[in-house]
Amino acid sequence: MLKGFFTAAGTLLIVVLILYLAYVCSKYIGRAGRIKGSSRYIRMIDQIAAGQDRTIAVIQTGTGYLLLGITATQITVLKELGEEDLREIEPPEGQKAEFADFRTVMDKIGKRKRSE
Repeated sequence: MLKGFFTAAGTLLIVVLILYLAYVCSKYIGRAGRIKGSSRYIRMIDQIAAGQDRTIAVIQTGTGYLLLGITATQITVLKELGEEDLREIEPPEGQKAEFADFRTVMDKIGKRKRSE
């Protein structure tokens, strides 16, 4: 009886240790990815999804800007932009430009699923 308890407790301890190590490793890997992704010569200005695995992005390269079409297999320069081509787009009258946090989005999805 006591041997079974120690086996279960040991197994639980190993699982908790593995989960903790996975958390710590993912935290450090995430930091390392951000450092490698930074550049002194290129900067992402803005991007928007244009479909599944398709993105349109504006990047700054030195003194110029590029409008890029990005897919899973290819990056295409759509147009070279100047400073005068960039201006912030205002939201339609009566709408606020808001970015929802993760919890809000998940709550909306949950409510939609429950109502179906």
